[in-house]
Amino acid sequence: MFLLALVSGFVARAGEADRVTVAMPGAAALWQTIDSLKAVYPHSVVVSAGDNFGGSYFHQATRGQLIPEFFQNLGITLSAVGNHEFDEGQAALADKWRSQPFCPKDWQLEYVCANVRDAAGKPAPFAAPFSVREIPVGAGKSVKVAFIGLLTSSTPRQASVSKLKGLSFDGRYDLVLDSLKQTPDYAPAAAADIRVLLTHIGTEMQTDDEGNARPVWVDADVPHLQAVAEPTVQAWITSHTHETVSGRINDLQYPVLQAACYGRSVGVMKFVVDTTDMRLVSVTPEVCAVNPDIRLGAKQQRFQQKIDSVLQHTKTKGGAALKEVLTKAPVSLQHSRDDKLRQTEMGQLVCRSYAEAYRRAAGVSEKEPVIGVSHFGSIRCGFSEGDVTVLDVGDALPFANSLKAYRLTGAQIRKLIDCGVHNEKFGWIQTSSLNIGFDGDMQLDALIYVSPAGKEMELQDDKTYVLVADDYMTHGGDNYDPAFFPEEAELKVEMPTTTDAFINYLRTLPELPQPESDGYDEMQI
Repeated sequence: MFLLALVSGFVARAGEADRVTVAMPGAAALWQTIDSLKAVYPHSVVVSAGDNFGGSYFHQATRGQLIPEFFQNLGITLSAVGNHEFDEGQAALADKWRSQPFCPKDWQLEYVCANVRDAAGKPAPFAAPFSVREIPVGAGKSVKVAFIGLLTSSTPRQASVSKLKGLSFDGRYDLVLDSLKQTPDYAPAAAADIRVLLTHIGTEMQTDDEGNARPVWVDADVPHLQAVAEPTVQAWITSHTHETVSGRINDLQYPVLQAACYGRSVGVMKFVVDTTDMRLVSVTPEVCAVNPDIRLGAKQQRFQQKIDSVLQHTKTKGGAALKEVLTKAPVSLQHSRDDKLRQTEMGQLVCRSYAEAYRRAAGVSEKEPVIGVSHFGSIRCGFSEGDVTVLDVGDALPFANSLKAYRLTGAQIRKLIDCGVHNEKFGWIQTSSLNIGFDGDMQLDALIYVSPAGKEMELQDDKTYVLVADDYMTHGGDNYDPAFFPEEAELKVEMPTTTDAFINYLRTLPELPQPESDGYDEMQI
């Protein structure tokens, strides 16, 4: 017998160096950890669960120049397709970075995805439904592992619509797998010794009434995930929800594994196989935390030096160096998906920066009401106590979306806010300069605008006000209807991106304002 370790990680942001907001191990530490695992489990393959080239400000600012080299160092040549893979369009995804001058010439990345089709109804050109990897185990023998790819059907709500033109995303995962199994092309996967579902579909750990934690699906099409009951599949690798998951799922009790985001952990799916007849004996999912203080080898130290050099010399589109200190946070500011049904102080800061970006661009005074809004998920984290750098801002607002301004009536803004404070799936709308009141039945009541000078004014349904939001939100992202942002109401004002607007605003603050309580400023109820 031998032990086969399948190492998977949600490593879209692993190229970043350590952050001050949370304990980030960084790419070099992740590489060192995986090398250590390979030394223990020499018969192994390293794969990614998607979101490799997007979703990261470090990636946006550096154009991802270190990621191909990083993946080559880890031995990653296979990945699921993540929703952020579409950030730069389908052509860039199909190219897989081969044309980039900084891409190692002998590095190839293959994507697997079985449930995305093009306009002609054919499999998407940038990914194969599955791929088979052959792992030598000595004595002239090898184990064949088939990786079958799936992508969350929620992708159209989590990526720019223009980047998904002509594509369809099938959330009938059980039927997709059954259909794939019936095709003649499936023969190599059917003949493999092990079959793994390599997916960018989310899971999380849920605790039952008896205190037992178990994995559950987090997806728009959970019934179809629960209906997957394919006995020839031995394990699931999941991602997308950024959480650590390890256990068993579905009626067949599939081993399921999900590594934490930012390279904070590595998922290890252990397969014990009897090589006399290639019989699978057992499968065990485990999660290995990455120690930020791990002792780096010479190769990893050199790679960390490259990261430090990039941080030192790379600037944003607005000309800010990634290591520039912008302001100070007297206490940590929280903004977490684990507590998303409220308005946070961090969210208010971000939205104030949007409003101020419009004021500067349009040349309007503080007397004119300007309201900034944001969908909860665009703000990825808060700030920790101490110096706030450009990179910290990028970690909080990684997408650098375009800002758009609209002149809307109070009635139109009320409809938007009402949707936002009932958006339980993606989190409450974040706002600046608004006190939001509810009546006794938790229905939206008063909207009070608070000027920069502290003067309060209730929004009137028949009067108009300027509202600023990012283009992801205005194009239907996170369940916000584009009708909230009518084209005829748009004000054609050129503004910086969301990230640069926040950078510019923080530069004006010697210190961040002290939160009223635990880093959150609750909406008035």
